[in-house]
Amino acid sequence: MDKEIDKPLEKSILQKLVDECNERVTYGTNKGKSEVWKHFAVVWLDDAATSYVKCGRCCTLLRWNSRDGTNGLRAHLAYCVTKKPQTKLINPNVFAVVKKTIPASVKSSVADQMVSMCAKDVRYVSE
Repeated sequence: MDKEIDKPLEKSILQKLVDECNERVTYGTNKGKSEVWKHFAVVWLDDAATSYVKCGRCCTLLRWNSRDGTNGLRAHLAYCVTKKPQTKLINPNVFAVVKKTIPASVKSSVADQMVSMCAKDVRYVSE
């Protein structure tokens, strides 16, 4: 695992692969001296290094290369630690709504009732 991807991969595509735990994505460690590397993993795609690292706390991808140093990673970690961890949906299609056609008469009835409600309930409030 020592070749590097030639063209940069779009972050959103790689993030989706990471979120889905795709088998094409693997992780490596950085041999840097900084303590920040305990919280980040280098992202590999198809046995080739990418220019991204993954935060071990929130699973966010950050663009990084060796000449950038670790200040950006350190800043992310400081921000990330202050936030409540969020779980990401592995498969958002699990909650997909089946699209159904609503008859025009039902739509019209609902619209009429909403107009009536607004006309009755939205009034000027005096002090």
